[in-house]
Amino acid sequence: MFTDTFNISAEPVNRLNKLVMSTYEGIVDAQMASLRGYMGLIEDQTKSAAGIRDFEGVKNFVEEQPERFNQLVKQMSDDFQQYAKVAEEFRNEASQLLQGAVKPEAEEEPAAPVKPASASQKKAATANN
Repeated sequence: MFTDTFNISAEPVNRLNKLVMSTYEGIVDAQMASLRGYMGLIEDQTKSAAGIRDFEGVKNFVEEQPERFNQLVKQMSDDFQQYAKVAEEFRNEASQLLQGAVKPEAEEEPAAPVKPASASQKKAATANN
């Protein structure tokens, strides 16, 4: 009997733990994708710098920098949106879990209405005291 009660009361905590773990997985996946993106930008920048052979190469490299900066800003913006999406999903799901775990007083079973004691019940109660 105790284990049944424990399992019922532990269920919301278990669901919350699973939600937290899946959120961590989502964050790690987003971070890995972000890292791959930044590594690609660095690789392109390094290849471009290694290809400099003369003044014209330096000029082209310098002229490419605003575009590379725009790529970096776009990557950062995409990363921020991905993290915001993961956070929003966590907030919504956690909110649903917590709302399901805590019933508002209006949803709880109403107590049976108390009937006023009849005169015979009052006499019996005073006679017993």
